[in-house]
Amino acid sequence: MLGNFRLALRLLAKSRGFSLVAILTLAVTIGVNSAIFSLIDGALLRPAVPYKPKEVVGVFTASRDAKRSFRQFSYAEFMTLRESNAVFSDVAAVNFSYVSLGRAAELQRTFAFMVSDNYFRLMGTQPVAGRFFTADETRPNASERVVVASHKLWQRSGGRPDFIGSTLLVNGRAHTVVGVSPEGFSGVSALIAPDIWLPLGLFAETTVAFGERPKTGDLADPKNYCVNVMGRMRPGVTIASAQAQLPGLAARLAPLDVTGSSAPRDLVLSKPFGINTTPGDTGPLRLVGTLLLSMSGVVLLIGCLNLANMMLARGSARATEIAVRLALGATRTQIVRQLLIEGSVLATVGGALGLLLSLWANFYLQNFFVTEFASFNLTLTAQLQPNIVVLAATFALGLIATLVFSLGPALRAARADLVHDFKGQAGDAAVVGRWNRFFSGRHLMVMGQIALCLVMLFSAGVFVRAAAKEGKQGATTGFSTDGVAVAELDFSLAGTGQPEVLRRAMAAVERLRRMPGVEAAALTSLVPYNSSITTTRLVRAEEAPAANGPGSRAPGTAGIYSSITPGYFESIGVRLLRGRDFTDAEARNAGATRVCIIDERMAEKLFPGEDALGRRVRYAEPTASGTAGEMEVIGIVTRHAHGMEDRAKPAPGVYVPLSQEPASILFLTVRGTTREKDGTIGAYRRELQALDPDLPILEMSSFATFMQKNFTLRMVELGATIFGVFGGIALLLASVGVYGVKAYAVERRTREIGIRIALGANRCDVFALIMKQGAQQTVVALGVGLGLSLVAGNALAALFFQVKPNDPLVLLLSAAILAGASMLACFVPARRATRVSPLNALRSE
Repeated sequence: MLGNFRLALRLLAKSRGFSLVAILTLAVTIGVNSAIFSLIDGALLRPAVPYKPKEVVGVFTASRDAKRSFRQFSYAEFMTLRESNAVFSDVAAVNFSYVSLGRAAELQRTFAFMVSDNYFRLMGTQPVAGRFFTADETRPNASERVVVASHKLWQRSGGRPDFIGSTLLVNGRAHTVVGVSPEGFSGVSALIAPDIWLPLGLFAETTVAFGERPKTGDLADPKNYCVNVMGRMRPGVTIASAQAQLPGLAARLAPLDVTGSSAPRDLVLSKPFGINTTPGDTGPLRLVGTLLLSMSGVVLLIGCLNLANMMLARGSARATEIAVRLALGATRTQIVRQLLIEGSVLATVGGALGLLLSLWANFYLQNFFVTEFASFNLTLTAQLQPNIVVLAATFALGLIATLVFSLGPALRAARADLVHDFKGQAGDAAVVGRWNRFFSGRHLMVMGQIALCLVMLFSAGVFVRAAAKEGKQGATTGFSTDGVAVAELDFSLAGTGQPEVLRRAMAAVERLRRMPGVEAAALTSLVPYNSSITTTRLVRAEEAPAANGPGSRAPGTAGIYSSITPGYFESIGVRLLRGRDFTDAEARNAGATRVCIIDERMAEKLFPGEDALGRRVRYAEPTASGTAGEMEVIGIVTRHAHGMEDRAKPAPGVYVPLSQEPASILFLTVRGTTREKDGTIGAYRRELQALDPDLPILEMSSFATFMQKNFTLRMVELGATIFGVFGGIALLLASVGVYGVKAYAVERRTREIGIRIALGANRCDVFALIMKQGAQQTVVALGVGLGLSLVAGNALAALFFQVKPNDPLVLLLSAAILAGASMLACFVPARRATRVSPLNALRSE
């Protein structure tokens, strides 16, 4: 065996070109797959709960009717579940909140978990410094301002030893740091973790991140359904075996339900438990993971086809050598073993380089996602570096690749025809006829590579095209970003009352309007390309209330709504078609006559063929603030997009005065005459800070920069980058494959080409002969790839916005790039064929 390895090393060192291409191909394919597997392992497969994660489940309550509506628990319901011991060994409560860290000048909104005192115990974790919360700190309305910091927040603060006992400004109030969580601990999500944990006793001082906004900050109020519950099941209990016990637990909660609903409720256990208020799983993440695995699998398949072709060509070139060995007494088993050992050496070296490549790729991905999550005020906890599982998977990929590209060629080489191989006949003896040669195994594998490569290029193209469209402004969006700045103000972090919010926000607008060079300034509760939107349904005022029975359609027209102040449309370049804008009195006075402005699409939907100006409309259902009265339409504006989701066909919109639908999170939009962005935005911020030093400005940037942070847009751009990388790798591998097969075909047909030239064929005929076959095979492969691309496009369109499944421009461009690369790969061997000397070719006969 050792002799076989030494021989394999000598033979591979002798064929440096073949060995280098094979090793690099293996390194790329294995490295890409290892990197993707590390990503999926870190994001989806590793459990978030550090101690016996299979025992931890999410607990939810659902109405026992056709709607099957879910709601959160009240604190009393949580305590009842905690006291029961039939199913759970422990039950903890958690609420997801947004808070602010730091002073107003450096305010940062961050994610926080509010937890019960036993939350960390249920998770099975211990603090790395200090302690966790006590029962007194987490009881309702305790108002004990203590905080447990994440390990990353501690490190960002310098990792100083006196961190425990120091103070953090949370929502403008000093909180004492009592503990630090372990590194990488997130609790319920394998992806993200909060910067801080707060005790449930501080519920009244935070803003709910998910779920309905509570009507009161009193956690003990039985009508305050704001608690998410998670439980650790008793050893040996599973979700299936616990089903028999759940009706009894639900019956114990029934007397505590004060919603007035007559429908009884069920308890539902769900796994995995995540950051959600209803039962859910990692379905979207798993879809993305499946997509990534599919792409990396295609790259692996292209690489294996490429290497199989190279090994077949190498085996054919060594036919005489193998025939001599067999004639001298070597068995076919020894021949196969020798060839497999050669493949194993290539796989080992290629796998080692692939692992280094994956380490670099995962380091880049880790930094990329940390930056991306930070832009949304989230902390990434997933570790994307390969662990022992990934290392084992890398070894398995190398082994599989060895079997794929070595075993078949080895078995074929071992079935040598000694008489034929001793004669050293030229050409492909196994294929007879033009069509058999055209559809030989090697050529079919090359055509398969080209078809798969077209799928990858087309997939990359649709993402790149979707992302490129978002870079265009003006008519394509219906609004303008030129010279516009956007500031986000979050008064909810400090629990500011609505009258005070309106006073301070309007004062800020008035201050900016008086600045030189400011054309318009306004407030809005929703700005285009914000990562979240608010919707409602409008009906004509005279329309009768719709029936609310089973199978009935939702009444009215759905649309996006926001509350604004005068000048908002001017500030973002949306034209007022008819009517007028709001007045300052309407924006400030909640008791003013109820009015609204709608866009032309909403007008067409509600009043087809009629003039909507001056008509009266109402909400089909009360809004979040409880508003349900009639409104007069006083203005109609042009339709405009609110995000990637409705850019092609903007959703209808309705706008009301800020006083009519007050909001604590507001956006300030400013249009200036100057285009010097950084200096202008700095001047705006200084002016606002001079007016109100405690103004909660989370961020202030140009409108274009604000749009670039849109979550959906970032995901499409990320998809374009990933698909582009995969497409480039696939293109490179396919081009190498085409070149290798054509170069081998020219070498094997040297005598045939020499005879053709000797019989009168000119060199242009020989060049055309090689290029014609390459062109025909490329056309066939592109035809197959076209069909596969349409299938892939439909799958991508179902997953992502703005992805057209049959974009003709992308299809043509992808096919043209691939055809050009394929023909370029054919050109070099074809040119080499024209230099064959007839004398040398015939002499070798």
